[in-house]
Amino acid sequence: MKYPIVKPFLPKNHDYTARVNAIFERNWLTNNGPCLQQLEQQLAEYLNVEHLLLVANGTLALQVAFATLDISAKNKAMALTTPFSFAATASSLCFAGIIPEFIDIDPATYNINIANASEEQLNRASAIVGVHVFGNPCDVANIEQVANKHNLKVIYDAAHAFASNLNGQSVLQHGDAATLSLHATKLFHSVEGGAVIFKHKADYLKAKQLINFGFNAQQFPEFVGINAKMSEMHAAMGLCVLEHIEHITSWRCKLAKRYTELLEPVKALQLQAWHEGGGNNGAYMPVVFESQDTLLKVQAALSNAGVQTRRYFYPSLSKVPAYGMHGNTPIANSISERVLCLPMFTDLTLEGVDEICNHLITALKTLQ
Repeated sequence: MKYPIVKPFLPKNHDYTARVNAIFERNWLTNNGPCLQQLEQQLAEYLNVEHLLLVANGTLALQVAFATLDISAKNKAMALTTPFSFAATASSLCFAGIIPEFIDIDPATYNINIANASEEQLNRASAIVGVHVFGNPCDVANIEQVANKHNLKVIYDAAHAFASNLNGQSVLQHGDAATLSLHATKLFHSVEGGAVIFKHKADYLKAKQLINFGFNAQQFPEFVGINAKMSEMHAAMGLCVLEHIEHITSWRCKLAKRYTELLEPVKALQLQAWHEGGGNNGAYMPVVFESQDTLLKVQAALSNAGVQTRRYFYPSLSKVPAYGMHGNTPIANSISERVLCLPMFTDLTLEGVDEICNHLITALKTLQ
């Protein structure tokens, strides 16, 4: 493919090799090594957050957040969440024995619309698990208000929300916990990795113990934990990529702006509406077609032109039997059938965006 859907950013090989050589010299490969400590500190400073904990991947980040906040099967927990997300949002809940109750989304922002939750659902729930879809901040003020009224924990799956701000502050500051994915395909990555940002220090300290089997300072398993630690090799990659983060974020925002300028006038497409207090962080470029049939035909035409796309997110998680299919979500079900993500990566050029959009618009015109 001339234009892959994603292409991971890689630093210069010698920069990473230098950090790996230092790891070899120290012979300290995991268990809270120097690279991990440095990456945690630098990420917290860059994102302007406190209580940031690195873990092995974004799915474990969610599971650690649930366990830390005592949202678990033993408490017969049910969480209100969105069906318009990646599988990990629902699968991490189910894996923990938590029932996902799917709440329909806003048709413009694609984020969970907590106003769609009934009083009965809110009264049964233990938590709200929102997703900042494609990096677009949720209506955090309304979610917080509802959560406070019903005594619910709030966890944000912020896998796409690295460098996503709301009213001038990191969106990761919201919720009892927010989780990041640092997978290779993300805007910022450590090849594999994740992070949890906690509101309260006590939760952060508990989670730090939890990801190392629940061991206390005396190496006694004080409670049931898990191994979710990030290795030094992965932290080293994160440090290398972080050196380029200003270029990565600024360039991807320019790419998103160019896409928007070219595609917003196209009446046959719907673009995501962003929270008025936020701005597109360049994580993804979704477009929504008028029908699934149109999507499939355009996707085929783009593929023939060397443009890779992805039906992201499809299917709607509320239609997956393995996740319980709890909830009535017609808006999410419809959008999930009609949404397509276009190529977005740091090496993409503005000329490349122009060519991709030209292929897309041409394909649409042939269908008229």
